[in-house]
Amino acid sequence: MSASAYSRRSGMSDAFNSSPATIGGLLASITRERIVVPTFQRGYMWKKKHVEAFWDDVDKQRKASVVKGADPHFLGPIVTLTKAEEGLIWILDGQQRLATATILFSVIRDAAREIFSKTGIQAASDFAAKVQFQFIEREEGGHSLELGQTDALYFKETIQLDPPTKKRATILTHRNIRQARERLMEKVIGFIGPITPEMDSLQAIENLRTLKKTLVSDLVMARLPVTSQEAAFKIFVTLNDRGLRLSTPDLLLSYLMEKAPDGDRTDIRNLWTEMIQRMGTHDIDRFMRHMWVSSYGDLKNEPLFTALKNHIEAKHITSIDFARLCGEECENYIQLVAVDEEQLEKGAVPFVRALTRELNFQPSFPLLLSSYLLLQRPDFAKIAQWLLVFVTRYSIIGNQDSAGMEDLLYKLAREVRHTTGSAVNADVTQLDKDTSARVAKDVRDSLALSAPDNDAVKKAVERLTLDHTEAKYVMSRLARYKQDPTKAITLGDTNVEHIYPQNPEENEWGGIQNQEVLDPLVWHIGNLTIFGRKANRKAENKEFPIKRPRYEQSPVIMTKEIAGDYNHWDENTIKDRAKKLAKVVVEVWNFDNTSRV
Repeated sequence: MSASAYSRRSGMSDAFNSSPATIGGLLASITRERIVVPTFQRGYMWKKKHVEAFWDDVDKQRKASVVKGADPHFLGPIVTLTKAEEGLIWILDGQQRLATATILFSVIRDAAREIFSKTGIQAASDFAAKVQFQFIEREEGGHSLELGQTDALYFKETIQLDPPTKKRATILTHRNIRQARERLMEKVIGFIGPITPEMDSLQAIENLRTLKKTLVSDLVMARLPVTSQEAAFKIFVTLNDRGLRLSTPDLLLSYLMEKAPDGDRTDIRNLWTEMIQRMGTHDIDRFMRHMWVSSYGDLKNEPLFTALKNHIEAKHITSIDFARLCGEECENYIQLVAVDEEQLEKGAVPFVRALTRELNFQPSFPLLLSSYLLLQRPDFAKIAQWLLVFVTRYSIIGNQDSAGMEDLLYKLAREVRHTTGSAVNADVTQLDKDTSARVAKDVRDSLALSAPDNDAVKKAVERLTLDHTEAKYVMSRLARYKQDPTKAITLGDTNVEHIYPQNPEENEWGGIQNQEVLDPLVWHIGNLTIFGRKANRKAENKEFPIKRPRYEQSPVIMTKEIAGDYNHWDENTIKDRAKKLAKVVVEVWNFDNTSRV
């Protein structure tokens, strides 16, 4: 299809004959229409690297503009839909840039306010007021830019108000806004210098004026107009195919809004907003993926949005029904990843916490979700325990093929979900007691069959090197078991201790030559134990003869044993201790007794 044909079919007046638009021209207080981010758009998603890239563009153009006749800097395209009867312009692509520009305007304003506060120079206060009234507020009231439903109030109160409030960031997009402001404030202060009573305030104000001028006039975007709301939804999805790389939730919401009748769109947006707020700082894209995998298994090479879109169309699911279903699944998902002790059965809490918090083992989440939705609560708790045994044996200790592990876990998640035909297009009904127990046992048998056996685990432990997260989990469970094999106990304020330290003194531990032998063993399981935090700080880099008496006095039995079993510490003792720990490992991570995991 030609460009012009595509333009006509999509509702674009002429996508490839765009008009130039400056940030100042779009955000000026005297413009007829205010800029609004529509309800189907994502919130503020820019991270540190995006904000810094934006600042670099501004700063480079500021320097280039010193030369008369310098070309403006091109910031890329924006897509807009003018709704003249409502006095607004929908910004369909470009909202991240305009929001960041507004944040930078607020930083310039507040830097000027601080200069006035520290120096009493009235020109600084006057300049701050001009920035506020010219590019943040509108002449007839309100603000020049209105973000989408999830961010509008937070953005208004923490960025656009003068002075701004210090409202707490409760969801991911709010945190992104706060961090963008903090980063841009650092950049501006770096440019004008520290704000003190002794500063050259007039020069600082002049620097802020130069920065404002660059932001207002010297950064140009290509404005591409569309002429209908339906075209807006289509363009938003199509932009993804042109390299914008929008997230799955953004694309899915836009698709649902496009297909929905007008009467459902407000309800869909409200359901989506509730879901985002419920997710808080958790990754909504990850939730969508886990929801899909728990029903249909691995996506392989198919994009998630494509899979969801094809599924919705094949099953003839309405937009409002799918939005409701996502909200219901999200509620259960959050109970898991947030380890909601009020909703989870008490017996499941420590094991769910270990999987989702301590280890953050993402491949286990779809099976956890399926089991939580379908199985009786005691059977769900067993699944969480068996997963910990499997993950530790297969992945942490065995270091076996991750693709094979994911295939198994995703297959089991799908099988649990489809026991009664329940999937993401049907009501989920909890299984009866007998069926639930049978399904749980099938999962347990599949996990046990695929996990390394005791002999393989023992051999793997002898050469096992852990990362920090794994070490904290594995060593704490070993220490708890050695402390009392019959019941789970807590060890209080403890930390992972490296017997041969991470940062030995050059002239200790046998000098450089011996340290070169021991350095690769720093995270070896035989070189790790659990120690009190205060004791750890005092002794962490000392040599073994100094550490040994401290270990002997430790209330942690596993640590106390080191002092009793060894009078020196070298490569051989590390490997010998690993062999001893191997026998304990197979007792702790045991499919027949999961109480210790």
